[in-house]
Amino acid sequence: MSARFALGVNTWQGYERLGKLPKGETLAQLLTLDISVDWLLTGHGDMHMTGNRPGLDAHLLAQIIDGVLTLHGQNGSRPSPTVQGQLISHIYDRLIAIPDERERRGALRYALDQAREDWAEDAPPIGR
Repeated sequence: MSARFALGVNTWQGYERLGKLPKGETLAQLLTLDISVDWLLTGHGDMHMTGNRPGLDAHLLAQIIDGVLTLHGQNGSRPSPTVQGQLISHIYDRLIAIPDERERRGALRYALDQAREDWAEDAPPIGR
């Protein structure tokens, strides 16, 4: 699979064995293989999308995933893949209902800012 997505073997093994979250571009490619991103990120539901969520917007999903990954890099916290997946799914469900692309971008920025604040409140003090 790593060769199919032009990823290093260690990167793919990190996804499979360590539960690391793939970048949005990789997840968008998995969508083309009928892999359910909900299943991949949270472990819940069916592995294949057929019948699950037709019309999934891969571009929007990739933007959300990349934003969440960037957010985690900025604040130094590393929530579990399940928590990350739940946040991504929650944001996607809210944003997919917004038809205007510009409004979606603003809503995504707001959702990520809110998540950053929430995690900052829950994070333990540095050095402890």
